[in-house]
Amino acid sequence: GHVGAWAPRPEQVATAQFLGNTSAIAAYHETMIRGLRQRLDLLYEGFEAMRKGGLPLTSFAPQGAIYLSVKFDLVGRRHGSAVIRTNEEIRRLLLEEAGFAVVPFQAFGLNEDTGWMRLSVGAVSPAAVRSGLARVRALLERVS
Repeated sequence: GHVGAWAPRPEQVATAQFLGNTSAIAAYHETMIRGLRQRLDLLYEGFEAMRKGGLPLTSFAPQGAIYLSVKFDLVGRRHGSAVIRTNEEIRRLLLEEAGFAVVPFQAFGLNEDTGWMRLSVGAVSPAAVRSGLARVRALLERVS
């Protein structure tokens, strides 16, 4: 549902009680960080395997957040009869053809269409990462 500008009182009380349980918070934090790291590593290793296999992309190793930066070097390449010209076209292609959501760096102030995108693993499972990578690989293999 919708909670508006603040959490309802019962949630506030429950959260306040939970915050006093430092061992539960530490255990949750450890599990959360381990899961994020696993998903980031899966994503990065998958993209590195694609790059080493000759597909047009570059990525930075994870650096502690929930995001991964990837350059899909597709500007000037063809998908079917269309020439890819912008980050927006890359974003749309990945979403529509591979079911893979990315955010172009223009959202963070970059003006040029360089193919750089940000990806998040905050709310995705390892299985979803693996299947997403397979769909991206199949798409990139079709781009000339």
